[in-house]
Amino acid sequence: MWERDDIDPDAAINDDYVALDLDPALSHGDAPWRNLIIEGDNYDALRALRMSHAGRIRCIYIDPPYNTGNRDFVYNDRFVDKSHRFRHSLWLEFMYKRLRLAKDLLADDGVIFVSIDDNELFRLGMLMDEVFGGGNFVAQFIWKKVDSPNDNKVAVTPDHEYLLRFAHDTNTLRLVQKEAPEIIAAYGQVDENGNRYRDRLLKKNGKNSLRRDRPSMFFPIPGPDGIGVYPIHDNGEEACWAKGKEGVARYLADDSLVWKQREKLGRTVWEPYTREWAPETPTRPWPTIWSDLPTMRQAKAMLRDVFQTSDLFSTPKPVELIERVLRIMGDSSATVLDFFAGSGTTAHAVAKLNAEDGGERRFILVSSTEATDVEPDKNLCRDVCAERVRRVMGGYTNAKGEAVEGLGGGFAYLRVRRIAPHRLSVKLQHAEVWHALQLLHERALSPWPDAGFAADGALAYLADFREAHVAHLRDWLATAGHAVTIYCWSPERVRELAPDADWQPIPQALRARFGR
Repeated sequence: MWERDDIDPDAAINDDYVALDLDPALSHGDAPWRNLIIEGDNYDALRALRMSHAGRIRCIYIDPPYNTGNRDFVYNDRFVDKSHRFRHSLWLEFMYKRLRLAKDLLADDGVIFVSIDDNELFRLGMLMDEVFGGGNFVAQFIWKKVDSPNDNKVAVTPDHEYLLRFAHDTNTLRLVQKEAPEIIAAYGQVDENGNRYRDRLLKKNGKNSLRRDRPSMFFPIPGPDGIGVYPIHDNGEEACWAKGKEGVARYLADDSLVWKQREKLGRTVWEPYTREWAPETPTRPWPTIWSDLPTMRQAKAMLRDVFQTSDLFSTPKPVELIERVLRIMGDSSATVLDFFAGSGTTAHAVAKLNAEDGGERRFILVSSTEATDVEPDKNLCRDVCAERVRRVMGGYTNAKGEAVEGLGGGFAYLRVRRIAPHRLSVKLQHAEVWHALQLLHERALSPWPDAGFAADGALAYLADFREAHVAHLRDWLATAGHAVTIYCWSPERVRELAPDADWQPIPQALRARFGR
């Protein structure tokens, strides 16, 4: 039951344009930046990202509030407790708009993972069906989050959480299996060239292996002595082959069956085998139960090590959990979005994997300050999320006083800023225009030069019509070629400089894109 008519609307929902203000002092590494950390309400941030990243996000991971009733979920600036009559409806209302925006951001082969516990699991599943379509459900994983009972006074203790995985479109979804080097041990024989292999009976064993189960799979195969060999179990029951007549004919045509003599029912008989070679890269499907990963206790220990303090974040996820999410994707250049970024684990996992395999994954994190009347100066995004990512990328001194080498990389730190649509022409700043254009045209982010004109490849922005700035535009056009896109406030005033260019008016072009 989603009682939308009986609850207050989400106060975060608005029609304002959302600009992104860059704070170079809180950014990390040298510009241009490929990664983004955005401070602000995630509804606003998602709308800004929809303008620039629609259909470009390969993987979304989120760990939203679980609505436990223990001051973990804020709706319209108030915590929702267990006794609230419309507790679940408020949570659904909060999540719905954000998931709709998330769907717009996903690439055609994109996938979303959502962590959740028992409080909202069933409602989340129906909500995900509503937004992404039931046919796009992929799997539900179970993560063992504790390694010891957390309360000995209760009869049942919740030791796990879930990750629901939905695809934008299962028809285009591309995932990879897990690496499984242990499989090689099953190939116990080695040929003269050092290649490992195993021989498997062509006769089917186990379930549905009798002749009556698959009558068409019971037929003779000519043995080395010319006598037809039938599939017979060791106890004398008529069995069936693991391949049909066409499959067996292919083995016979390329002479790939391996014949061995065995003792069966007191007689020496010929048995056909197929030779299987060990794969160069052995893999197997991912299990849906993840009991082999670090727990929440170990994730907290990691944060204590990075910050040299305790209780900085109450429910962090282990880096290895997000690593597994990214390994399932199998895309070393994916753009990964987390719009409930918390302590920044997703960025940590992206940086760690890139350092290991030389990948070029990008992350976009969104986190609010979580300031309240009680803690008006609290800023979770700046002081925990971004600071953690800064330390793991640049290096830090751990709790033991040891130097930990950084993983490398950098990020731009941005803040969302709402602008009323009718005030866009007077309130939108040139730096905000330039940041939006860079993201829209898939450029790494660099600061606005504050020079009236900026260019990046075939993209340019003319902020005003001062003679010096127009001269910069002319100089750029002399070397940029014809296939260029130029944004300015009144294209008709300088269009004659490049009649064949793609001229786009500001703010109209951004407003139209934002409103899609």
